[in-house]
Amino acid sequence: MSAKRYLIPDVEGSGEYVRTLNTYLSEYTIREPKDTLYAEVAKGNAVACFDVQAIPAINRGVGRYWYPHVLCTVVIAVDRSKTDAEVTSWNSLMGIQDTVGVGSYSVIRNMLVMGAISYGLNQENPTKQDALGFMEELCKDGRFVLEDQDAPVLLCLDYEAAAWNRNGGNYEIVVPEEGTLSYRIGLLSDVPLTLESGLDEALLAAGLPLVSGDRPQGFPQDYEAAHKLKDEDYDWFLNLTGDSSRDLRRQVFHTRLYTTADLREHILSALLVISAILLWKGTVSHRMIRRDISRIASTMSLLMVGWLLLRLFKYQLTQSGVLCRMCWYGYYVFQLALPITLFYLTIILDRPEGKIKLRRLQWVPFGIYVFSVLLVMTNDLHHMVFVFDPKGNWNNDYRYGLGYWMITVVSLLFLVLALGRLVYKGRMSAHWGSKIFPLLFCGGLFAYVIAYIYRVPLVWESDLTVCICIISVLFFEAVLRTGMIPINMRYRKLFVSAPIGLTLLDEDGHTVLCSRGAPPVSYSIWKRLVTDMEHPLLRDNDTQLRAVKIHGGMAVWQENLSTLNRVRQEIQSVQTRLEAANALLREEEEVKKRLLTAEVNRNLFEHLDRDMERRITKLAHLIERLPEAEYQRDLTAYITLCLCHIKRRCNLFFLARQGESLLGEELSIYLDELTELARYAGLKMLIRCGQNGALEIRSATICYDFAFESISWALRTNASPLMGYLELEDDRLLFRFLPGSDPEQWCFSEELMAAVSVSGGQIVCKDLDDAVGICMTLPIGGESCG
Repeated sequence: MSAKRYLIPDVEGSGEYVRTLNTYLSEYTIREPKDTLYAEVAKGNAVACFDVQAIPAINRGVGRYWYPHVLCTVVIAVDRSKTDAEVTSWNSLMGIQDTVGVGSYSVIRNMLVMGAISYGLNQENPTKQDALGFMEELCKDGRFVLEDQDAPVLLCLDYEAAAWNRNGGNYEIVVPEEGTLSYRIGLLSDVPLTLESGLDEALLAAGLPLVSGDRPQGFPQDYEAAHKLKDEDYDWFLNLTGDSSRDLRRQVFHTRLYTTADLREHILSALLVISAILLWKGTVSHRMIRRDISRIASTMSLLMVGWLLLRLFKYQLTQSGVLCRMCWYGYYVFQLALPITLFYLTIILDRPEGKIKLRRLQWVPFGIYVFSVLLVMTNDLHHMVFVFDPKGNWNNDYRYGLGYWMITVVSLLFLVLALGRLVYKGRMSAHWGSKIFPLLFCGGLFAYVIAYIYRVPLVWESDLTVCICIISVLFFEAVLRTGMIPINMRYRKLFVSAPIGLTLLDEDGHTVLCSRGAPPVSYSIWKRLVTDMEHPLLRDNDTQLRAVKIHGGMAVWQENLSTLNRVRQEIQSVQTRLEAANALLREEEEVKKRLLTAEVNRNLFEHLDRDMERRITKLAHLIERLPEAEYQRDLTAYITLCLCHIKRRCNLFFLARQGESLLGEELSIYLDELTELARYAGLKMLIRCGQNGALEIRSATICYDFAFESISWALRTNASPLMGYLELEDDRLLFRFLPGSDPEQWCFSEELMAAVSVSGGQIVCKDLDDAVGICMTLPIGGESCG
């Protein structure tokens, strides 16, 4: 059995068109839209819409079939029963005193009117600013309104004005002589439609003009100034009329200047505030040691995030039905919980963690909260909270009932009680003047809510949810900063800076605070300390632990015995050296051998010092610059990279002296180590080593130096990302890099260039069409590292 299909009148005022069509599409049933135009088409329904909606949708893969039937033109309808003003063009509207209105506030209607005005004012190069400037000029004297069917002059579609005249109206339909736009109304479908014959005659009989140009009686005779959109016109039309609702509000009516003005801004603002709240939640959790207070702060953050997410979901609903109204009521699940949660926080604030038990009195706020939420959520049954007509425009046309004032007063009472308890608990603070900041934020919250209830224009246009969440976060942060809710971040700083190894443990042996030099105290050590606090506990040969009982746990500090042990070791060392000296006198030949060995070692390390002198000098210079560097983290990572390079070069130096080779797998580990450190310095990179066999130590050393210097240049020139690949090709070793910027400015060290040249290799830049790479080539079987 095939799924039931519907005929959806998505176009405002398309009811007559859809009813006429339904006679010729008997397998379809008329139904009001429940989702967006594109979603309805995807479900297999046929949707009545304008060509400016259908053609772009088809180009983007939404819908495959477009059947245009009606041609409608944006005209000026002058109600001759209300005005005798002479209107012949767009510009003639500037010279009349009557109000000019648009009979709808829908987005698509605004786009149609704005496009027609832009085209009429400048046919060669229509711009949005021309239309906005025109409407703003009309609006200066209050002569331009939206959604006003009673205005003497209306900007509408011609078939609407003709229908008004057939119903007894006296409208003169004026096609603006400067020019206007004609749009097509038709069916957009994902499946082919079979229309029975006789549709054109039925549409004309219903008073609708056809796309062929045929029009019934009651329409103007001259439509030469009307321009029908062609396929190449839709792109400029959409670019010109995009964001029309936002532009009308801000540039024409000068409203919503400081708040969100359309759906996209509503969504982005919610996501931005949610991100900020979650980030703030993380900082609060980090600053608090008491887990119960931290949990309450997290609960308040999650309440605000839930409130914003529900608001975000409500804005996605296309119909203002019961679900939309339930989302509106659902706001109060989160809003009413905020002052209750803050009040509970003030109860546990000055009591030990985990010692609070809910008494009967403390259940009262929770019971009031549940009653208030139920009162709001059941408003459709009694209308005690919000009073409105469910069949009307309840989104805007509502007033507050007795129930609303009751729950608002109770919420404000809990907020005042919570604030009073905070101020009272912090009355002994030396910084009493700082308490004014939380009070200012709280006063601002009160003023904002009152202004919103009384619909002060600037406040009424703002977003209640976003503003209350922002003010609440600022209020709570001010409370934390002024010490009304204690935080322990400064204790942490104290312990981190303490030179002694001090650790604070709670009654269960958990570490609460620990200084930087103190090792962790395990559960077994804690048990031994609890058993006997009078005597020290030897942890190891160099550490002795002492403990003292404090409120809520114990303090443990360590005594360093390493100095005493070192003195003992030095005495033993002196004794050993004296015995060794006597033995050396008896073994002169052995002494000479050792002296020779020492000389060889000295020469070896002198060679190593010469090899590493330039690198160590550069490293020392970087370390000297570190305190004054702007990006200390990146410079620290680069210093670590240089240290790693020096360490590995020393390894390679000694391997070369031993005459050993280096496995490709080990070289890959060296390169991966450089890659990881380069990422900490901010460079996105990846090196792959395709050489698995043994490499001569000199070739491996050159490859390692080449990789290090390439990474260094990439960090200097911000050549991220950097891709590298080492492979064996025929009898050559190839090491390629593909940086994120041009490497032709890279200048490698003379030492590296000389080593490559001696080995018979070369370093060249290669043009790769859309990028420039750098490649080092080394022959296999070159000189050994000398």
